[in-house]
Amino acid sequence: MKLGADELIQKKMAAEGLSSAFIQDFLKKTDLVRNGETGIVRWEEVGDLDPVTDEISLEQIEKENVPDPSILKNLVVIKLNGGLGTSMGLSSPKSLIELKDGMSFLEIVAKQSEFIQKKYNVSVPLILMDSFNTQSESQTELKRIGFRQKFPTSFLQHKVPRLLKENLTPIVCKNPDDEWCPPGHGDIWISLLETGFLDTLIANGYKVAFVSNGDNLGATVHPGILSYMLEEKLEFCMEMTPKTLADKKGGAIYKRIVHGKLESYQLLETAQVPQEHIHEFEGLGKFRTFSTNNLWIDLIALREKILQGNFELSLIVNPKTIEGKDVLQLETAMGSAIRNFNKIKGIIIPRDRFTPVKKCEDYLARRSDAYHLWENYSITMSDARKESGLGEVLITLDEKYYKRIQDFNRLFPEIPSLARCASLIVQGEVLFDQKVSVVGEVVIRNTGSGLRRISELGSGVLESGKYSF
Repeated sequence: MKLGADELIQKKMAAEGLSSAFIQDFLKKTDLVRNGETGIVRWEEVGDLDPVTDEISLEQIEKENVPDPSILKNLVVIKLNGGLGTSMGLSSPKSLIELKDGMSFLEIVAKQSEFIQKKYNVSVPLILMDSFNTQSESQTELKRIGFRQKFPTSFLQHKVPRLLKENLTPIVCKNPDDEWCPPGHGDIWISLLETGFLDTLIANGYKVAFVSNGDNLGATVHPGILSYMLEEKLEFCMEMTPKTLADKKGGAIYKRIVHGKLESYQLLETAQVPQEHIHEFEGLGKFRTFSTNNLWIDLIALREKILQGNFELSLIVNPKTIEGKDVLQLETAMGSAIRNFNKIKGIIIPRDRFTPVKKCEDYLARRSDAYHLWENYSITMSDARKESGLGEVLITLDEKYYKRIQDFNRLFPEIPSLARCASLIVQGEVLFDQKVSVVGEVVIRNTGSGLRRISELGSGVLESGKYSF
């Protein structure tokens, strides 16, 4: 059974031009699943971080580091750009949708890079990790906006076959594209090496990569973090931010303790938590902070660890249903690379460096005046909102009407002012056909069967309360 399944996997992957080393690594993961590996951790091995030795605040780094901008010559920026935004109903790269001032995510990221060049007179290369779904359209967008640099702007992550749960053989679909999936963003490290990018960067004198999600426009270059990392000779830094009740699913660093001794630092993702401990993982007690997926990594140390042949990432087994069949997607998370390094640090950052867009609720918040596009092209909470003591705006939109970006755009031709909004709940189909200011805690409810317009409420300001049609 194993031999037959492995042979089918090997043939399928080789036919797509995937390297022998990558195929062997995937077969190793398949073996783990066959032998009962679920990716679930042993809770008794999950130890706490020491705030004194394992963590440092960005505030402290900024007090102690006022680096010369020339230090940026050591840095390269890598943005994860492989996602299609399927959770928002997209079938094209999420980074290409408009976010602020008529600009797409990708255009804003490119402007961040150009701003560094202008401000510091140092070129920090911007490189996208694309998937087979995003590379072509993203490159077209960069050409359209006239973005240029010495280095290529993209490398391609691998793809892996989806496996039938019953026998771990590759699924065969009507649409051949459905037979494949990305292997999770943990693939970045091997892809960097296999594409030759890692060697090229090191040969050109680059020492550190700052990696973050393409939809997190608060994750901008910070010379102080780079300086601190180089001075302390750290190999791997992860930006973490204090957890709120809205951050249930964020991954967290922990110390893996085996027989009373520290075995390694590891990243714990929701999919790896035993069901009986989910409540503890999502609470604010044991895990006070969570990973923002903003990572700083020493490129030479990374290459050494991979070439040693025992570079490991935690396995995530992601069950899906394709064409009515149960399949498994074998994935890894890039932050789980932390387990391969000893010289690590968790950097506690303010929320400003974490403004991702995963759902249409996030999209509405970032589009609104609750968030501001700054001179350096970062998007963070507006000063007015901070001064009023408001945190992240809590938005709930009726999934039936607002889950897909196409429906969102149809129902939000006018983006409401949310600068003074604590929470907004929209139930039913409501068209925001005029500019309104939402203040405090507001619920807008359409209990009928047809579309209603916000203008029917007859007010330009909706103060705390429930508004029904």
